[in-house]
Amino acid sequence: MFVVVDNMKRELNQEQLDRYYCSIKLNEIGEQGQLKLLNSKVLVVGAGGLASSTLMYLSSSGVGYIGIIDNDNVASNNLPRQILYNSSDIGKKKVEVAKKRLRSLNKDVKVKVYDELLNIDNASKIIKGYDLIIDCVDNFETKFLINDTCVKLHKPFITGGVSDYRGQVMTYVPGKSKDFKSLFSELPINIDEKYKDDDGVFPPAVAIISNIQVSETLKYLLGIGELLTNQMLVVDTLNWHFQKIKIN
Repeated sequence: MFVVVDNMKRELNQEQLDRYYCSIKLNEIGEQGQLKLLNSKVLVVGAGGLASSTLMYLSSSGVGYIGIIDNDNVASNNLPRQILYNSSDIGKKKVEVAKKRLRSLNKDVKVKVYDELLNIDNASKIIKGYDLIIDCVDNFETKFLINDTCVKLHKPFITGGVSDYRGQVMTYVPGKSKDFKSLFSELPINIDEKYKDDDGVFPPAVAIISNIQVSETLKYLLGIGELLTNQMLVVDTLNWHFQKIKIN
């Protein structure tokens, strides 16, 4: 079930038929699938490394309404992996830069930004307005908040994380799969612990994981293919090892 944006698009114009030609040619997508994307609402939590590539591909793919929540500023050490930003953006609010860049990338896309952190007070209010949530944050506290809020509101979400050369992705679909917390027999003692990006992060690993998250998003919105439900895909980009961990 899709929560559609205002002024729902009911057919593609010629400019859109040209723009999305390669996607439309895929049997699983076609014009109706592209319309589904243009009428879909996706919230990206975070505007850092995973979010940068994720946001660009959501926009270029024609997801019609994108929300971004983050209150951080662009820093120089972000730039190797946060490809949405450049040197002239240092010190600026990430969400404002992201909004401007995504709109220049695709005028079909509406972008709403929240210059704040997701917390227990605003999570339900923000999340309830979207079809799907993408977790691009780097700490367990916010990941668990996204998890709990989406479970409560029956919202699907896709979680991802990267540390050094490795990353992981899993998808939650309400009523059909286990959630992120199901991975933990015990919750971490310090749930605000971050993925150890201060030990180093391989930029291509961030791009690979974020694009897997986008693939999962588009497949869910379109109702096609196999999703990473009840399993976590773990990718080691240093040795090219891929593993699916089943969640019982």
